[in-house]
Amino acid sequence: MLQSLVRLEGRIPTKYRFTRRFSRAIIHRFQQKILNFYKGPEVTGLIRRVRAEVDCQIFSNEGYMVYSVARAQSTMDGAMAEVGTYQGASAKLICEAKGSAEFHVFDTFCGLVDASDNDPLFRQSDYSSSENSVRQYLSQYPNVHIHKGFFPAATGDVVRDKKFSFVNLDVDTYASTRDSLEFFYPRLLPGGILMSHDYAQAEGVRKAFEEVLGSKPESIIELPESQCMFIKQG
Repeated sequence: MLQSLVRLEGRIPTKYRFTRRFSRAIIHRFQQKILNFYKGPEVTGLIRRVRAEVDCQIFSNEGYMVYSVARAQSTMDGAMAEVGTYQGASAKLICEAKGSAEFHVFDTFCGLVDASDNDPLFRQSDYSSSENSVRQYLSQYPNVHIHKGFFPAATGDVVRDKKFSFVNLDVDTYASTRDSLEFFYPRLLPGGILMSHDYAQAEGVRKAFEEVLGSKPESIIELPESQCMFIKQG
């Protein structure tokens, strides 16, 4: 519920937006304290820095999940990918965890272009960002490739022949989630993991997972916040 309210922030009158932002900050701070208690200072400090550097639309616990799964998958062969990077927060967490793995980052950099009636929480052009800023933000990391354009129609060909150990989706809408799942499912290695943001509250994202994975052997694993994931069977 809180995550849904955060997503609706752009449609709330200005006088109420401060309350939403304040609530999100409180949630982040609470989660950060819990992470500090259970996890090492290296990763908790990283999450704190990322939140300070860019507009981070994922909660601290979600950031930890992205980092932790990417780190676990870094021992596998295969590339990694993220579709929907916004200002690069989760992409930086993946970069810190991926080791030498090839990492492809996809975004329109003009925001959502396919929001429809299936996506009542979102509007066209939500979450637009600067390609140059993201390139600069990730420039210190090796083997990172940033692709501007609508995925997969405009940019999918660059990775069509690759296999993936980890894919992170944060595309928000039904159509983009469906298209991304259909593209990456046959390209995931056995044991590869696909994770998605917004599954818990975005009905379009849930609908896409149900349609694409409905006849597949993999089970959707719901994570504590808005994320879900599945592990590709052999």
